[in-house]
Amino acid sequence: MRQPQVLIPQPVRSRIASRRLVRVVSVLLVSAGLSGCLLGPDYQRPDIALPETFPAAVEKNPVALADWWTLFNDPVLNDLVVAAQTNNADIQVAVARLAQAEALARLAGASLYPTLNMTASGVRASSGTSVSASGVGFQTNTSQVGLVTSYEIDVWGRVRRNIEAATAVATASQYEQASVRLTISALVANAYLSLRALDAQIAVVTNSVKTREDSLRVAQAKLDGGLVSPIDVNQARAAKAASEANLSELTRRRAIVQNQLGILTGQLQLTLAPVDLRGLPIPPIPPVGLPSALMESRPDVNRVEQELTAANARIGVATANFFPTLSLTGLFGAQSVDFSAFLSGQSAVWSAGLGLLQPIFSGGSLTARLDFAKAQQQEVLGNYVKVVRNAFGEVSDALVSVHQTLQTEFYLTAQVQAATKAQELAAVRYEAGYVDFLNVLEAQRVQNEANLAFVLNRALRLQAGVDLFKALGGGWNKTAP
Repeated sequence: MRQPQVLIPQPVRSRIASRRLVRVVSVLLVSAGLSGCLLGPDYQRPDIALPETFPAAVEKNPVALADWWTLFNDPVLNDLVVAAQTNNADIQVAVARLAQAEALARLAGASLYPTLNMTASGVRASSGTSVSASGVGFQTNTSQVGLVTSYEIDVWGRVRRNIEAATAVATASQYEQASVRLTISALVANAYLSLRALDAQIAVVTNSVKTREDSLRVAQAKLDGGLVSPIDVNQARAAKAASEANLSELTRRRAIVQNQLGILTGQLQLTLAPVDLRGLPIPPIPPVGLPSALMESRPDVNRVEQELTAANARIGVATANFFPTLSLTGLFGAQSVDFSAFLSGQSAVWSAGLGLLQPIFSGGSLTARLDFAKAQQQEVLGNYVKVVRNAFGEVSDALVSVHQTLQTEFYLTAQVQAATKAQELAAVRYEAGYVDFLNVLEAQRVQNEANLAFVLNRALRLQAGVDLFKALGGGWNKTAP
């Protein structure tokens, strides 16, 4: 017997179909969320064999200090570095690049969410009598408004790997900014310490000029008394002129270094009062047994590791391109030829769909992209190993320089004391007539060279201290044993 047919009204059928589609889409979303995977290798830090401590052992487990320049205990240096951190143009460029990288990371992260757009249109159309079957022209009005959405189901992790890469790039940009700040701080510190070293050299040479003026007066007095020949006076004048020429050159170099400081700090009218030899900062001594792990605070090491993380994630993106892309699309809105019925239930329109895109033939482009991503990852890996090894070498070199210049300063201090005493004795004995003027000139030369050698070695010691701070990515704090 034939079963009777049940007629379901069109609005009811539409609601039933809508509910079924919602259930299907929900099942697909849940399945995708549960079965979603990440293609490509997960990042692991490369294992690089390094000694646990640096060779030059000089406090246990020190930690990095961001404001490392404060260890020099010089308020003027502190103010200059703070000014550079605020006004330096290179830092401003680095800050802008960081903002760009962070914006790109947010752009990549937006792919995790569906897009929702509103569309609206109004069309008024007219047809003439010649195109109408009835021979009567007519006009139509069509109004439409709706919400359109689309969403990619990240089954294979392509979107997540892309976000991982973009986030790593943004983090690398943060470390790049920190690296620029570290470099600028080191440049300011080195320029300032060079300025102070030049101040000390100027003080030494100024004292030498004064000493040679005193010798010239003594020689002139002895010449006037007929006790010496004019040779002594001319030698004294020549020695004094040589010292004055050296003083003029040092003054020129100081002015240039001061201008460099003004550019670095954004203070083009910068003027710093000179200090004497005793005003030179005393470099801090590094603690005993600096651990090589302290290099992890270096921004360039952290930057290249983030670049390696990004390159590793791009392999996953290239791998996911081989698999199908699933996407959901939907539309809900209203459409009517009569504006008065535009917002009624009869004008509602909607659609929902599930799309699949599976690459079948691409001429080898997908394989090429994967090979490129793998090769790029190997390149960044080699760069990471290079940066870490160079960092270890820079720290080791700076430690050697710090300790050897400290040892050299010990010997130069003794030399300065002995040369000063010898110069004083030579001047007294010449005035008394016991030695000739050549002894005085030689004693003055030795004393001047000893004082300059002391200052130059102190400058090298200061520079080595800055190099050590830069190589470590900062200074150090004492921690509890």
